[in-house]
Amino acid sequence: MAKIIPFKGILYNKEKIRDIKDVVAPPYDVISPAEQEELYKRHENNVVRLILGKESNSDTPDNNRYTKARDSFDSWQKDSILIKDAFPSIYVYSQEYHLGETEGFEKKRRLGFIALSKLEDFGEGKIHPHENTLAKPKEDRLKLMQHCHANFSSIFGLFSDPSKRIDSVLKDYMRHSPLYDLVDDAGMRHTLWAIRDNRAIQIITSVMSDKQVFIADGHHRYETAINYRNEMRGKLPDFSGEELYNYVMMYFTNTNSEGLSILPIHRLISNLSDFDKKKIVEKAGEFFNIEKLSFNESDEKTAKQKLFSDMKERGEKEHIFGVYLGDDEYLLLTLKDEDVLDKLITNSRHPSWKKLDVTILHTLLIEKVLRISEKNLAEQKNITYTISGDEAIKDVKGGKYQIALFLNPTKIEEVKDVATAGEKMPQKSTFFYPKLITGLVMNKLE
Repeated sequence: MAKIIPFKGILYNKEKIRDIKDVVAPPYDVISPAEQEELYKRHENNVVRLILGKESNSDTPDNNRYTKARDSFDSWQKDSILIKDAFPSIYVYSQEYHLGETEGFEKKRRLGFIALSKLEDFGEGKIHPHENTLAKPKEDRLKLMQHCHANFSSIFGLFSDPSKRIDSVLKDYMRHSPLYDLVDDAGMRHTLWAIRDNRAIQIITSVMSDKQVFIADGHHRYETAINYRNEMRGKLPDFSGEELYNYVMMYFTNTNSEGLSILPIHRLISNLSDFDKKKIVEKAGEFFNIEKLSFNESDEKTAKQKLFSDMKERGEKEHIFGVYLGDDEYLLLTLKDEDVLDKLITNSRHPSWKKLDVTILHTLLIEKVLRISEKNLAEQKNITYTISGDEAIKDVKGGKYQIALFLNPTKIEEVKDVATAGEKMPQKSTFFYPKLITGLVMNKLE
């Protein structure tokens, strides 16, 4: 069963922090060095000092980003910058956002809740990953947990509840005064409430008890939490299984509700030594039907809009991709034969994995047509990722990259099918939007 429990969150003290916006931050793994510096300057108690401390050439085993995070976390609690909630709570978290750069785009709201989830080894319970993880990020996050004994940010989990019973409970609490209500630098509104009523908490935990949970973001941190749990159990052999280190802080949202967005992650290709546009198109023709959308300077915007609108419309029935090689035309590529993946992928991969657009793109376009090896792909010698189609086109035009490859977003049903089958998607298959902001609530593991 998916065991969910309330917890006494660690919160910023509003009597000490005048504006909560000054102390929150994006997820640690999307913060650039320039953003890290800006967040450091914004406020001396910004959560970036906990989740992504600065490194220095003078760091030692006793004085480094992890020890500094521990010392900051301890002193902020001692000075009541951070305070522990008086009541075990489940926290309602709302994000209001626009899918685009202007107010003209549709306004959306994603609603979910933050609670503690009992850790389960993958394959042995109802919590499923969909992405592979890397050793280095897990080593980094484990060191942070070992020093601070806390979850500073939530794992992002998905569940299905067509009845929307939990959503109803969450919406009831949105009529109360929030703990925090802020608009971030990108114009996104984040609001947090606390549910402390036992009956409401019981409804949520009961409904969740038989749910399958799919990890959207936070695979490295979830596996790190398991490693930390196992380490603590080794030190404390008389554990009951209910100690706080057996749980991890997780945000849950219903896939049957409005507001959940998955964006496509496009591929930018560079450093191809034998780059020949004509040969690339000819080779691609073995696997794809190719349509050319030619344009001149005055009508490129129209051609670009047609490229993405055709991809979106036809992507419901076809495996379709966009390509830009830096010339005065875009290419639309549609897969000729879906069965080609069965011939090229001879191992026992699940059919749901073989039918993913991202699998087709990597197997046929990147590996077969562009001849980028798995080793170079893993080391990212030839590939960069972006969610911005406009930026991708601009960078190819400017000569920074040789090719832009465009995909449709992965569907939530595909995420579930692949995860349930025990498969892992290729790297950078999904971009769940918006990201969860860090610093609204934390969880102390002792």
